[in-house]
Amino acid sequence: MIKYPLVLLVFLLCGCVGRNDSFSGFFCDPENNYIDQGIDSLELECLRPNVAGASYVGFSAISSDGLFWADALFGNLNQFDKEGNYLNTVIHYGNGPHEIPVNRLEAYCISDEGHHFFLDSSTNLYEFDQDYNLVNRILYYWNKKITKGDICERTEPYATAWGDNVNLTVHDGLFYTNIYGESDEFNITIPEYYKTARIIEPRDIRTGDPFPLLGRITPAVGYMTPFQKDFFRISDSGDFFVAYEADDLIYVYNSKYKLKYSFGQPGKNMNKDYKTLTVENFYNDLMVEQEIRGRYTSLSIWGDLTFRTYFTGSPDYQNRLQIYDETTMIADVQVPLGFKVMGYIDPYFYSEFICNEDNENLEIYRFKL
Repeated sequence: MIKYPLVLLVFLLCGCVGRNDSFSGFFCDPENNYIDQGIDSLELECLRPNVAGASYVGFSAISSDGLFWADALFGNLNQFDKEGNYLNTVIHYGNGPHEIPVNRLEAYCISDEGHHFFLDSSTNLYEFDQDYNLVNRILYYWNKKITKGDICERTEPYATAWGDNVNLTVHDGLFYTNIYGESDEFNITIPEYYKTARIIEPRDIRTGDPFPLLGRITPAVGYMTPFQKDFFRISDSGDFFVAYEADDLIYVYNSKYKLKYSFGQPGKNMNKDYKTLTVENFYNDLMVEQEIRGRYTSLSIWGDLTFRTYFTGSPDYQNRLQIYDETTMIADVQVPLGFKVMGYIDPYFYSEFICNEDNENLEIYRFKL
């Protein structure tokens, strides 16, 4: 664990207990919460990768082979070195052995083994090996359903959270996506939904067969409030780290999704005076709330370090990054708009690619700890 001077200890005596009976076993208050802000700022170096003919809408990933950016609208995968220099387009749109047969991508990630995975909007999963050969595809995996149990346990009421909302993660023979209820009988307009809805769907990476759905919506999300997204990451040991737009805490579960502990500090000067939305004015009010209210925006883990970004909302309108060493917060610093931590290539941590459609450029930031 990294050591820092001038430790401010915040010790909460309330143990890791359920917040109420409806959520028992899924959420708890921290047993130990520490603040040790030895880092007041980060020295960010901006890289500007150049790739011809990009759409400037896409997804980022990092591995020992470098930095990768998947173009969501043109269906290709571009590789860059750790200095941000373009190396090659390693996967193209098409029907060849090194090509993906769709040009609209909804999610992308790299597995621990270095394989590249893509989701499209028709719920097809494509897997490429380290040499960028298409080695597996699962077509229309959503047709494979869990049909037994209560409505909250079945796959039918849910949809995959596409676009900025999706987390695609591959671990130990399964791929995971986050989901939300969209059926008439089970969605955010129904109060019971907030108590029983699941948030993560695991599926077999070879067959697409579904496994039991995981997780719950945090009690910090109020009925019909605007910020209901969740973020999850899986550690090398199989632990789930789960955060939410509206919750100050980060929850850690074991590989069986049994609650282990929580940690986290509130963001600085976050405007969380969330409005209750109505069905009639839902999208208009949501757009207003997104402009002025604070919420957490991303989660990343690397070894013992956890990175969480947030937007303060009015009146400061800042984008900030929290860094935790295990459960101790060691930094809460301002960062550029769109900044999310992607991963690490010695000696730098790298942000995800920040796409600027108006200026038609890509940016990456890197920093040392």
